[in-house]
Amino acid sequence: MTSKTPHPFLKCNAFQKVFHTWVTSLLRLGRKRPLEIDDVFDILPDDQSQPWTDRIEKAWQDDLLFGNKSNKANYRPSLLKATAKAYGRQYVTIGVFLLIYTICRFIQPFILARFIRYFAPCSNVPFRDAVLLATLTSAFPWIMFLSRHMAFIRAFIAGMRLRCAYSGLVFRKIMKLSTRSLGIHSSGKIVNLLTNDVQAIERLALDGHFIWLGLLETIVVLAILWSRVGVTILLAIIYTCFVLLLQMICGKCIQLIWTKRVRQTDLRIKLMNEVVKSIHLVKMYVWERPFRMKVEDVRRRETFYVICQSIANTVKIVNGQAFPNAFFLVIFGLLWYQKATFDTEFFTIAFVLISYLRNTYLNNFSSAFTNLTQYWVAAKRIEDFLLSEEYDRSAAITYDLNSESTENDGCAVDVRQVSSYWETNASFHLQDITFSARYGDLIMVIGSIASGKSSLLMTLLGEMSITHGTIAYHENSHVCYVPQEPWIFSGTIKENILFGLEYDAQKFNRCIHATALHIDLENLPYGDSTIVGDNGVILSGGQKARLSLARALYRDEDIYLLDDPLSAVDVEVGRHIVQKCILGRLSSKVCILVTHQIQFLKYATKIIFLDKGVQIATGTYTELIKTCPEFTLWTETTTQKLRAGSGSTNASSSQLNLTTTPEYLTQFSLVTALPGNEEEEKLLPPLAEKPVQKETVETKRTGSVGISVFTRYIKAGGCGVFGLTCLFIIFATTSAIILISNWWLGRWSNAERIRYSSTNSTSNCSTTNVSAIATMSDNEWFNKRDQYFYILLTLSLSSVVLLFIRTMAYFVSCHITSRSLHNQMFNALLRAPVLFFDSNPIGRVVNRFSKDISSIDEQLSDVTYNFVDVFFNILSTIIFIAYMQPLSLISIACVGVVLERVRRVYTPAVRDMKRLESLSRSPIYSHLSASIQGVLIIRAYRAQQTCVRDFANCLDEHSRVYSVMLGMNRWSAMRIECVVAAFIGFLAFSILLMHRNIPISDLSLILAYSFTLVGSVQWIVRLTVDVMMQMTSVERVIEYVDLKPEEAPNTQSSVTLSPEWPIGGIIFDNLSFRYSSTSSWVLKNINISIQPNEKIGIVGRTGAGKSSIIQSLFRMAELSGRILIDGVDTQLLSLYDLRRHISIIPQDPVLFNDTLRINLDPFGEYSDTEIWTALEEVQLKLDVVGGLQQQITEGGSNLSVGQRQLICLARALLRKNKILVIDEATANVDHKTDELIQTSIRRKFVNCTVLTIAHRLRTIIDSDKILVLSHGQVVEFASPYELLSDEQSQFSQIVSQTGDRETAHLIQQAKKASTVSRHT
Repeated sequence: MTSKTPHPFLKCNAFQKVFHTWVTSLLRLGRKRPLEIDDVFDILPDDQSQPWTDRIEKAWQDDLLFGNKSNKANYRPSLLKATAKAYGRQYVTIGVFLLIYTICRFIQPFILARFIRYFAPCSNVPFRDAVLLATLTSAFPWIMFLSRHMAFIRAFIAGMRLRCAYSGLVFRKIMKLSTRSLGIHSSGKIVNLLTNDVQAIERLALDGHFIWLGLLETIVVLAILWSRVGVTILLAIIYTCFVLLLQMICGKCIQLIWTKRVRQTDLRIKLMNEVVKSIHLVKMYVWERPFRMKVEDVRRRETFYVICQSIANTVKIVNGQAFPNAFFLVIFGLLWYQKATFDTEFFTIAFVLISYLRNTYLNNFSSAFTNLTQYWVAAKRIEDFLLSEEYDRSAAITYDLNSESTENDGCAVDVRQVSSYWETNASFHLQDITFSARYGDLIMVIGSIASGKSSLLMTLLGEMSITHGTIAYHENSHVCYVPQEPWIFSGTIKENILFGLEYDAQKFNRCIHATALHIDLENLPYGDSTIVGDNGVILSGGQKARLSLARALYRDEDIYLLDDPLSAVDVEVGRHIVQKCILGRLSSKVCILVTHQIQFLKYATKIIFLDKGVQIATGTYTELIKTCPEFTLWTETTTQKLRAGSGSTNASSSQLNLTTTPEYLTQFSLVTALPGNEEEEKLLPPLAEKPVQKETVETKRTGSVGISVFTRYIKAGGCGVFGLTCLFIIFATTSAIILISNWWLGRWSNAERIRYSSTNSTSNCSTTNVSAIATMSDNEWFNKRDQYFYILLTLSLSSVVLLFIRTMAYFVSCHITSRSLHNQMFNALLRAPVLFFDSNPIGRVVNRFSKDISSIDEQLSDVTYNFVDVFFNILSTIIFIAYMQPLSLISIACVGVVLERVRRVYTPAVRDMKRLESLSRSPIYSHLSASIQGVLIIRAYRAQQTCVRDFANCLDEHSRVYSVMLGMNRWSAMRIECVVAAFIGFLAFSILLMHRNIPISDLSLILAYSFTLVGSVQWIVRLTVDVMMQMTSVERVIEYVDLKPEEAPNTQSSVTLSPEWPIGGIIFDNLSFRYSSTSSWVLKNINISIQPNEKIGIVGRTGAGKSSIIQSLFRMAELSGRILIDGVDTQLLSLYDLRRHISIIPQDPVLFNDTLRINLDPFGEYSDTEIWTALEEVQLKLDVVGGLQQQITEGGSNLSVGQRQLICLARALLRKNKILVIDEATANVDHKTDELIQTSIRRKFVNCTVLTIAHRLRTIIDSDKILVLSHGQVVEFASPYELLSDEQSQFSQIVSQTGDRETAHLIQQAKKASTVSRHT
């Protein structure tokens, strides 16, 4: 939703822009109430993602073009080069501001040293100069923070824009990926590119500058110190080079570890995608445990790399934090060894400069090097992705057929000798396909499973590589494709049909009626505004198929490729679709229909018969019967059965059997006149007006992050309060030791000044107090020096040891906590009811496991470590300054009051913005996941630009929140730095006017620490908010950890089950069923009894409640009443005990990206022999060319839909349960294969209770009983023959719609089955 509030930045003056006063209204509103998305300002035009994506895409394409022209075999386009070209000018501007800031940092310590000289005894600095120096000391922090702010805000905005540009570039590439590339790059990897890899770009605008600035600072600082102490600095230079080298080595190690770690992250997110998309199957198969073990194993490996990364990071942090003390130890140790002199001025300059270098090495340079190495890895991964093979409609496909040409003879599609393949070394190829089509032709493509029917449509779309032949389309024609597996995105029914087109009520109404969706819309409470969920989760298989078909009809194209859309619908709806849609709305189009519904072959103007990629024959049915024995053989089984079933018919019927047209082709005549004419369409009733369904909004917490979140985070790591207290004590001790060592070094430098001050005193200088140090003998003085050095050495070594211990312990405990939270969340997710998955888009769930877990892994551990470190550093600094200059307590108190005021104004609003920012990421991932699944359909509909525009809108919605959050951060930073800069000014003048007898080394430390306090105070306020913001990720994870489970963990069955349970008797006792406590009952008062070993066929119109019967049997949602299996109430059983004793062959065949063996037997319970036997039973053994270790790609995309269904059938054969549920399991296989499978099922499950949902009535006609459902109620429940004997029964009416011949055959089969049943 786009905010109507214009962005106030557009009307701000320069002062308001610099100090970000434009966010003040939101900050005030945030104090009054929680901020909502509608409160956020519109996105600024300069922040929109599309222009930036266009820029970087053009730069990338130019680099590609240059590489192609350069003829360099090893030339590789550079994403960094494209980025520099697109953003170079803004990058230079940031560098200029940072250079000004750095120059001020170099000048500041000299001003401070000159100012401190005024307080030395016998100083010759006049008071007027001291006032000027105090003024400069006060002014420089203002100049520094303003220049730094101007650089930072530009860099952060640049990072946001570049992240969006990279995201847009990756998404645009997705739209161009070839089918082969889509198989190589899993959805998990692509999601990870946009969650982790793309994030590496955000700090590039700053990190690139920090590298050269860090080197510049190092050179300048060492040069300054060289000018003070000469060659003594050489060893310190060597040490500094070692520190830099070690930081780089650590960065390189982190890069290598991160490269390996990100592969595990890819795998984990891919697994999460598979689990969430297939959660219904996972629960029905009780596969939660193997998936949990698999994900936890991947997470364990990922955490191992995270901990290895933390070890390298620990070395980097200790190296950076120990640098000042170690540097001073080297410098002053050499001066001590050489018995050289130094003074407080040198100490002051050195302390400030080295403190700056410490901050540079610890935060800027080292972090920049690490981030840049991660960026380098991420950029290479993104480059590899961008260089992936693209979909390129082959030159063999042209659009040059002209209807006026006599040679083409009005041809709309001309396919000549086309051969194609998916992969070069693949076993399957399409070979020498030839046919042509005119407008008005209906071409049906038939053949057994894996014969190449879907591959033919993919070839016509250009998705398969064409090796030979040509495909020509009519000029200006467009192709529309309806896939075998419907692609439904998370939106309303209307949005899915329109798919980016303008709404035309009349046209929409025609498409709805042509696909028989009008009845379904009448039954849905929100009609066409019903939100269907991810992949159409709330719709039945038939409804999804018809929705996909309606989308194609609405586009009104010239050529239609329909991949078996009739398999998922019942007889009545199938007849309606053929009549109103295929022979109606599409009568003037070219329609190429893949189908297994051989009863419709008589309507084809041409039939293409395929077998194993070879075009066996092409022609009308009559021509094929006369000329193609293979076609006759393929249809022989059905024909013979029909003839056997019609043996008792009259003579005239027998005469018909002798004709060349078989009986199943004359089952029924749809209409005598062409349907769908203008007059009839004008009479179509309009859709009823219904309320608009509002999308389920992701919950957003309000207020501050609760203390319970922190408590649970601490407990998840296992260290507990005691362990945390010990860590805090180590942090406090380390900070105190570092401060004491600096104070001790300052006192040493002061002693040196006093000892050798006589050599520098003016002749007219006299002092009343002579220090004992000045009167010491040389031996006493050197002993005193030794004492100073050895204590400094002890303090420095102690600080290094404690630094390493605290850092390593902290990070390891954080990562253990992160792993624990991830596993808890995943376990809770697996136990969550299916309603949760039905009402939450996949992107919303993946967001928690990708971005939120990534935040806990990396950002949270970093910000909490920095917060604790800075907190104790500030605490020790304030105690030191207050002790040395008590008057400063007044200013410190004032600063504290002002900062608290800033925090109270700032924190509530920015906390809400962080939550909104997290919520605004979910649509990005949802849109991304849906688009990856539907790339082929998107391309076929030429809707790439629509999807790219929608994705850009998702990015802009996120940037709209993120940019305001950045503005709020800079608002607080500006005000904090103003306050601290004022505090420095107050401190400088208070020391000048009211100093007492404080050693000048202590004065130096007070002012030097006050300079570092500028950054530290601003940093800790920022860290306070960052901790709260990052803890929202923990809060979001805990929200999923606390999901209400289907049943309590470790629930045991209330009854003891015998080893023989179940035998198979099922009683539905007044059963009602619904999917949530707020929804209506989808099953109402079901009362039926099923005897053991009975075979039950379940029929009813699409949406009648057939699948809900299965859902209730598996207890997938709320039940009222009882289901008894062998007298045991299923509600007294644990879900594990119930579900593992029931086998199911689902309507949507789901396979996972693993080996064939794992897909069949994830627990490893069966031998290879048993698995091969099951594959042989389902006619798949010969198709398994790679053995049981054959890799199945994500979603089973390297198998046909029919083959996937057969693998699901093989799963059921392996489990050998006494209760089997079959949900349209053979809808996508041909009749011959269906017959073989049904025979196998009858033989293998003869002693089992089988519940079968089928639209092919032959599949269930020999069942013991037929259950007829309508609107969730039992209409009829009796034997098929008994129901057919009553012409008024609903089952009789369903059967009669198949045509007279088929009706006679079905009655005969029912009678035969009844006779057999009575005899048994």
